Amino acid sequence: MGGGRLIRFMILVLVVVLVWKVWDYSALPVVETPNFKTSVRDSQTEATPAKANQIQNDGILNILPAPDKPEDIEVEVNPPMNVAVYYEALCPDSRHFVMKQLTPAYKKLKDIIELHLVPYGKASTLEKNGKFTFDCQHGPVECQANMVHACVTNIVKDQTKQLSIVHCMIDKNMQPLVAGQKCVESHKERWVDVENCVNSDQGASILKHMGDMTHNLKPKVSFIPTITIDGSQDDQKHVLQDFHKVLCRRFKGPKQPSC
Repeated sequence: MGGGRLIRFMILVLVVVLVWKVWDYSALPVVETPNFKTSVRDSQTEATPAKANQIQNDGILNILPAPDKPEDIEVEVNPPMNVAVYYEALCPDSRHFVMKQLTPAYKKLKDIIELHLVPYGKASTLEKNGKFTFDCQHGPVECQANMVHACVTNIVKDQTKQLSIVHCMIDKNMQPLVAGQKCVESHKERWVDVENCVNSDQGASILKHMGDMTHNLKPKVSFIPTITIDGSQDDQKHVLQDFHKVLCRRFKGPKQPSC
């Protein structure tokens, strides 16, 4: 075989071999490259609380209990102390307690106190022809002052403002209507509403109710002011001397900052 024929034969063989190899590799399966990127949208869709609590270990599916929701956790709430002050508008001891014990203690502990002011004291109620009249320990002026106080406690719903007005009135209460108007208006309340209450059957009915509350106390009132804490008259001596300290000791909830 001539040199030229030999070279052409070898080239032909190489071409056949290359064609065969190309065909052989094209027949291999295509392996897809894994995609490790997850879009934010996909992760939000898949990462539901139920799926997040499923753990796959060696083919065993473990379901973890869902964590407690905040509303499922019980929080102990201590109710405020129910404080009732039975007093008289012209009584020196009542004045001293309101101004020197009740007001300072309330300012520090108002979040744990439900306050009820009961102006009546050692008065008596008379009823004639469906009308109520009153006989008070310190005379007719005190009856009028008690009624002003009673109407304030009925009309002014906010107990902080209620106490502030009573504190203001009891300081100088010999002219109940003058003191009442000054103190009510200085606290941005409508004096006309209080005055109408005092001059109507409404005021007498409210004061009569204050009397019923006072007469129903057990044991009976022997000293004015009398203070009850959650219905108890215990330890009146210390209540009158250091009301704040007694309240701190009686409260069953967390210790208050001022205590």
